[in-house]
Amino acid sequence: MKNVALILLFVVLTSFIIFKNNNQSSPEIIKPEQLKEWISFLASDQMRGRKNGSEEMKQAADWISDKYSEYGLKPLAPSGEYFQKYTYTARQTEIKEQNVIGYIEGTDPVLKKEYIILSAHFDHLGIRRGSQPDSIFNGADDNAAGTATIIAIAEYIRKSGLKPGRSIVFAAFSGEENGIRGSRFFVANSPIPLKNIYADLNFEMTGHSEYLGRNNYYMTGCNLSNLDDLIGEFDKDSGFKLIDTIQIAKSLFYQSDNIAFSRIKTTDNITQGIPSGTFATTTMAGYIHNTSDEVQLFDFENMAALVNHFSNLVLWLSKNKAEVNWTDPKYVRPE
Repeated sequence: MKNVALILLFVVLTSFIIFKNNNQSSPEIIKPEQLKEWISFLASDQMRGRKNGSEEMKQAADWISDKYSEYGLKPLAPSGEYFQKYTYTARQTEIKEQNVIGYIEGTDPVLKKEYIILSAHFDHLGIRRGSQPDSIFNGADDNAAGTATIIAIAEYIRKSGLKPGRSIVFAAFSGEENGIRGSRFFVANSPIPLKNIYADLNFEMTGHSEYLGRNNYYMTGCNLSNLDDLIGEFDKDSGFKLIDTIQIAKSLFYQSDNIAFSRIKTTDNITQGIPSGTFATTTMAGYIHNTSDEVQLFDFENMAALVNHFSNLVLWLSKNKAEVNWTDPKYVRPE
């Protein structure tokens, strides 16, 4: 009987080790109901469309920082706060805003000096009087969804007990709808060396499944770096698929926060930047930048499955020895 018990124990432990290291296994730590609760708050009428410079944006930033604290993220700013404050001018109006930045330190003695940025913007368009039948641009998919995604990845890492190799930065940016302001400010005033950033994974419009089908997503910039090849390696036989044939993805690469990382400086037609991409499940559908971008349109079952998968992808990338490099000769990494 002892031998049988030992054999059973060995099988259980072996299965656990395989499970912990198998990129095809995504424990269902993140639940649809939780994502729905978060996005329903961020995209509620009470948040009045999260216009930059508004009191509602301050409330959203505080809520995000509370989540960072709950899931054990450390502040990244030298001030010891999650908030990275900045000011910009739009339409002759001075707007005070802030990014919300936290990180999980890596555990690999060498790789932890490198950083994976997980980013998403949490601002939207606010209220536009005269819009019918509703005047509030709630911004559920654009981009309460992406904001909830990066927070959920932080929760996943905390609750799974899995430790990343590289350090992981969680960056909730404001100012995206006013010219990608927050992410550009972060890059221009980065508290970490830009040359040490492994890649930026930006999340936007992750709440729908009717356009690509369940368990499918796309990434912008697939034609510019080998990041999509690494992801394809992870996705292999997982039941999840990166669709790399979305034509509009090429132009969308330049329209979200990822571009602040990938296009830092251009000299003699050569751009210095960090390989990046925006992960999404929707192209520019009719509800984007429209009052019809509401939470009730979401497929939360699909979103939760993707977030669990993305969480394991991030952990896998954090330990992968392969480099992420540009494949387009017009791009180079920062020196």
